[in-house]
Amino acid sequence: MEILLQPSEETLLAQLEKKHIPVETHCRSGICGMCKKRLLKGEVTYLEEPLAYLAEGEVLVCCASAATEVSIEHQN
Repeated sequence: MEILLQPSEETLLAQLEKKHIPVETHCRSGICGMCKKRLLKGEVTYLEEPLAYLAEGEVLVCCASAATEVSIEHQN
């Protein structure tokens, strides 16, 4: 499922939770990587550089904010 999120200072996770879209998380600080999603389009920013490994095109929704309109891939 493709989910569109708007530019915001809130994390992507906060935006997803407001839409009642469940996301598996653990640390909520970019360490564990449990919340990785595929970024389909747009740009995100991180308050602090996450420690979890990210492959090209992945984003940690727990600690990333949308700098532009973004689209992420979410599997239920």
